[in-house]
Amino acid sequence: MSKLINQNAKQALNMLKMEIANEQGYNYNPVSDKIESNAPQNTIEGISKNVLAGEQVGGAMTKSLVSKGEEILLQMYNNK
Repeated sequence: MSKLINQNAKQALNMLKMEIANEQGYNYNPVSDKIESNAPQNTIEGISKNVLAGEQVGGAMTKSLVSKGEEILLQMYNNK
């Protein structure tokens, strides 16, 4: 099962991910498409902190996208 991916949307989401990761003090690795903490990589501590970083950035992205969606819906509602 293959999905068609809108490259502009994917790029915009990656930019949002990078922006939020930077705001929270994490690094976005565009090669692996993963969020990385500043802990030493390839260690148990690094892996666990990367998981936490991914969860925090993903949660902030979801919050941001929901907020933008609400704004668009309100604009549509108020323009009727």
